[in-house]
Amino acid sequence: MKPIDLTSVEHLLEGHIDIRRRPGSIQPLRYPAAEHEYYDVFTRWVASAPAGVRLRLRTDSDILELKVRQRVAALDGTARNAVWKVFVDGDSYGFGEVTGGAQLLADGSLKGDEHATVRIELPHRDNEVEIWLPQTATVSIDSVAIADGAHWAPWPDRRKRVVFHGSSITHCMEADSAAGAWSAVAARLADVNPLNLGWAGSCILSGLAARIIRDQPADAIVLKLGINVHGEGLLKERTFLDSAHSMLSIIREKHASTPIAVVSPIWSPPREDVGGQGGPSLRRMRELLEDVVAKRRKTGDARVRYLSGLELFGPADHADLPDDLHPNTAGYRRMGERFHKLMLSGSENLLVAA
Repeated sequence: MKPIDLTSVEHLLEGHIDIRRRPGSIQPLRYPAAEHEYYDVFTRWVASAPAGVRLRLRTDSDILELKVRQRVAALDGTARNAVWKVFVDGDSYGFGEVTGGAQLLADGSLKGDEHATVRIELPHRDNEVEIWLPQTATVSIDSVAIADGAHWAPWPDRRKRVVFHGSSITHCMEADSAAGAWSAVAARLADVNPLNLGWAGSCILSGLAARIIRDQPADAIVLKLGINVHGEGLLKERTFLDSAHSMLSIIREKHASTPIAVVSPIWSPPREDVGGQGGPSLRRMRELLEDVVAKRRKTGDARVRYLSGLELFGPADHADLPDDLHPNTAGYRRMGERFHKLMLSGSENLLVAA
């Protein structure tokens, strides 16, 4: 096997914000490495999980072998699936075969050896290869190797770029792979380049997240807001409105005319009419976010739009909401198909004038 130097591997990655560099390894992050200390431990972990991060290259190699350090979430004692999804020439091709890796337990300890090998067999021809890293684990890459005598070249994603930010329902740990996230499904149907900034449990309408989005190149921005401030009533109605407006204002500092879609919470029956510790219910959050968008449009921002989360996932979809909060793979796929139809196609396409 012939290794690709790590400096080159960095340039094969898409869908990340930054790279943490250690001797002999690189780790894609979905937050700025220099701001590591600004985030709480949980947010650092979910924003380190490479949801939507892809390794893309052209190669005639019939084999790819990655040496990685993988820590799979097992916070409840049961490890989630950590799937390396592979596309070849734009089509679903299969999965990487993973040997090794550790489980990350609730107390922060590891069960097993984090070192793992990912082996991917490819057709015997020139291929455009896209490998989706698992959204349920943190991953550091120690090496990427191709067959002896084979060649490789970068395959950068130059399509229009859509930035998605949200909660666990955008992170999509319950999907069968990172490519099964609703943002990824919608992006594939629209043939655009997605950046998934879904942070499970950590979409709290924060200025830190707003700054990251502000500083990213984007042809459109999707903000799916609300659910993570519900459970503990983190934001009351007054601060919810202020935070939503502040997030939009920060983003607009560098995206003055970029189309923005504000998406309210999807359906969650226990939370529809009950707020957490004095905060607004999901029904009320939808009203508040719709009002935020209406006020901004009234003051001249014609490129911000509102979409009710119920149009993506509502009461009729309950069979695909096993825990009354997170959709399953089928539910996420349906959300992506609906978002594509409503926001990334036809006359309503966010990208038409972008």
